Amino acid sequence: MRIDDNEGVSASSKHLVFAYYVTGHGFGHATRIVEVVRHLIAAGHDVHVVIGAPDFVFTSEIQSPRLKIRKVLLDCGAVQADALTVDRLASLEKYVETAVIPRAEILETEVEWLHSIKADFVVSDVVPVACRAAADAGIRSVCVTNFR
Repeated sequence: MRIDDNEGVSASSKHLVFAYYVTGHGFGHATRIVEVVRHLIAAGHDVHVVIGAPDFVFTSEIQSPRLKIRKVLLDCGAVQADALTVDRLASLEKYVETAVIPRAEILETEVEWLHSIKADFVVSDVVPVACRAAADAGIRSVCVTNFR
């Protein structure tokens, strides 16, 4: 995408295919990413969102054939006892179960999928396996999150 100082964001001269991996921790990340995805689609690009959250988080806001949703939980997020308390041990145990033990199989599946959609770029909010899969597939990647 090109940014023009006087014009804001303008459409890229090249159509791109983005694979956007979204953390499975709550809907907050997904609802903020909707705006990024909306702008990518408005610029003429295809966006494949990989997420464990329900489709409606995106499809209620964006109605476009350029939006594809792939339901896969690749990041379990944090286990919380309540809205403010993270159970660190349970979070680590769930992460090991979800992403560490099956890592080789996950990477193989993701590399295959990235090639199948002909992805040009991977964006991750911040799903740990996404950038490794992109590197293995020979695709550029970036991590973007809403925390400072």
